[in-house]
Amino acid sequence: MPIGYLMLVGALLGFAMLGIFHKVADHRTCRPQAIALMLFFWAGIFTGTYTFLRDPNDLHIPLKVLLIGSVGGGLSAVAIFTFQTGLKFGKISTSWLVLNLSMSLPILLSLCFFGEKLNWIKVTGIALVLSAIVMMWCDKKNDLEKAGIQVDGALAGHHTKWLLLMILAFFANGLSAATIKVLVQAGLKDYTWQFYTILYWMAFILTAAFSMLARNFPHRREIATGFVMAIGSVAGNVLITLALGHGVEAAVAFPVGNGGSLTLVVLAGILFFKERVHPIGRFGIVCGIAAILLLVMEPQLLKFFHPHTTSR
Repeated sequence: MPIGYLMLVGALLGFAMLGIFHKVADHRTCRPQAIALMLFFWAGIFTGTYTFLRDPNDLHIPLKVLLIGSVGGGLSAVAIFTFQTGLKFGKISTSWLVLNLSMSLPILLSLCFFGEKLNWIKVTGIALVLSAIVMMWCDKKNDLEKAGIQVDGALAGHHTKWLLLMILAFFANGLSAATIKVLVQAGLKDYTWQFYTILYWMAFILTAAFSMLARNFPHRREIATGFVMAIGSVAGNVLITLALGHGVEAAVAFPVGNGGSLTLVVLAGILFFKERVHPIGRFGIVCGIAAILLLVMEPQLLKFFHPHTTSR
């Protein structure tokens, strides 16, 4: 398997670790905004320390990397803030679906502006990922309905606020992910660690400002949980960027990283948290795993079906 696809598998595991500890944080009743604050803080510490120890001169960051990283960090902070605010007015199941579907933005931008081409494997894999996300959302919705929790929306005014906030979160999260592709296309993949140092610290500064305004400060368990989640976040983000730099296209990387990790998180919920999954959720897991295998094995499948083709 090409090195880029091995890195993509590592990114998948990193994002899955992040998602699993999101569940751990939920079980420990950690507050989302405090968790986000500590995640950004620890991730900034990790990336900055590694960059400095590797070579102190690496902290002399080119202006383009500084700008792209700052934009990515600002968008990440906006995405989390609007998402969490939107949960006050709407539905957790639908909101989570919207955030996961935002991976479509970097894919579309890559196809429109960076000349990536679709083939039957990518189309099938993306379709399977989207199907898996919708099926797992339906599974979650069924659980909420059986628990007697309202999932059909609150008052009209609340629904309007939720919709506006989710639209903003959708675009902010998707565009933040797209900055990874922008970095690689600009020929700056060698500055991956510097890019994430800037991104995480910018996100931390903005999230810290939101927290101070809301007087929402982290507790000890949130500091510890954020520490572990930061490891998964840094591993996932750095490895998916390196995978893009080694030739893996965005139409493969983002469905595997986002949709694939969601599938593994749901599977972990069944195995470790004893969560019940309805038949539609199980079928969603199968679709997600099939999508991961299909997209990760794309080079081998193309070679098998088109043995005389040397390029995609």
